[in-house]
Amino acid sequence: MKEKLRLLFTIDRSLTQFIDEDGKRTTLLSLMIPIFLESALRILMGTVNSVILSRFTPTAAGAIGTASIIINFMNSLFSMISAGVTVIIVQNLGAGRRKRAADAASLSVAICGLMSLVLGFILSLLSRQLMSGLMNLTGEQLEEAVEYFRIVSRYNIVSTLISVFSAIGRSYGKTRANLVIAVLMNAINAAISAVVVFRPFEIPLHGIAGVAVGRVIAETVAFIVNVILIFRLKIGLSTDAVLHPDIQLVKDIIRYGLPSGIGTISYNVSTIFSSAIIGGFGTTVVTAKTYLNSVTSFSTGLGFSAGMATSILIGWNVGRGDMDRAYRVNFEAIKIALLANLGLSTTMAFLAKPIYRAMFHASNEVLALVQPVMFIEAVLNIGRAVNVVEENSLRATGDVVYQMAVGMACCWLCSVLFCYINGVVFGYGLIGCWFAFLLDEWTRAALYLYRWISKKWMEKRIIKQ
Repeated sequence: MKEKLRLLFTIDRSLTQFIDEDGKRTTLLSLMIPIFLESALRILMGTVNSVILSRFTPTAAGAIGTASIIINFMNSLFSMISAGVTVIIVQNLGAGRRKRAADAASLSVAICGLMSLVLGFILSLLSRQLMSGLMNLTGEQLEEAVEYFRIVSRYNIVSTLISVFSAIGRSYGKTRANLVIAVLMNAINAAISAVVVFRPFEIPLHGIAGVAVGRVIAETVAFIVNVILIFRLKIGLSTDAVLHPDIQLVKDIIRYGLPSGIGTISYNVSTIFSSAIIGGFGTTVVTAKTYLNSVTSFSTGLGFSAGMATSILIGWNVGRGDMDRAYRVNFEAIKIALLANLGLSTTMAFLAKPIYRAMFHASNEVLALVQPVMFIEAVLNIGRAVNVVEENSLRATGDVVYQMAVGMACCWLCSVLFCYINGVVFGYGLIGCWFAFLLDEWTRAALYLYRWISKKWMEKRIIKQ
């Protein structure tokens, strides 16, 4: 028993590194830490807006949190499409095919940018219908959410391209540039939001709309810097790959990017439905859920980053043809994700009340809702740690269809169905819904882990030679 526990808490460092054809060594930690900081800063941007606006009106934080669900849906959709494309990039890099990897990256920028431009414009026109009919918002909270969503969604192409460039940079192991972009974007966003709300001096931006415009400005500046940094990395992006695309490469992008996109659409639509169910419990519960999402995102950040970093190492190893090493890297990453998720979420559960009071000046009614949910979240994060590593690992090998099917089944049959049963039918409200989310994470984790152990993913390698 002691030996098993020792193995659980021992990381094999020889497995958590990759040496490329030029002799450059990249470690899991060197990828993971910048990814974590970048992700935390991206989450922080929405949290900062919620915190600042909670001083503006009592309903503003809930309004922005609800609007951000659909905004995050758009961002994660294109992020996952580009993540599907990075399967092609990392495996070709592992096999030493740099030109083909660069062509795939160029095509992903063009495809995601065009799709985001069209989708963002359409959703901005449907702002009121989405916030009232789909998200169940009413009154002042509805008006605030519509105002924020209409502006941010219209210019969402900028955020999408930042995410695509971020995914490309990670594929090449270049994570520090992404961190610089995230720091810059957050600093500008926080500064503009603070000036809009607290008004130390006058600017032509006011209220919810001013905060939304500030976010767009921050993303635009970050995007310009991002383009400069990407080209300085000399990855080899080219317009010729877009104007005269390789047909087989286009087929590969559709083959691996589309399932990731469909799976993400399904997951985010299910999240919208579960949020709509929670929206029916009243404004206080909506506000509590917004605060919970803001805080719990940080407790899972290290585990998520371990999954993203693992996908890069596994993709490189699979591209090289070293399947046994790819198999073993996965289990080392699970250990890291488990320890990180469980440690952080348990600590935050015990410190829930001071955290929510300090960050949001949460009322006693909200605190009574979030305290028990934080302990459920700690248990949920055990399953989520396994889930994020296995999901990213399977995607990196090219086993995207299985990953899509499991994700779609679990998010609807576990999250949405049991959110309604537990929360509405049995009357357990927000706590009942969180148990449904726990069931979703644990079920997916078990099915993904079974697939990995079966080694059937080894047949899905893109590069056959």
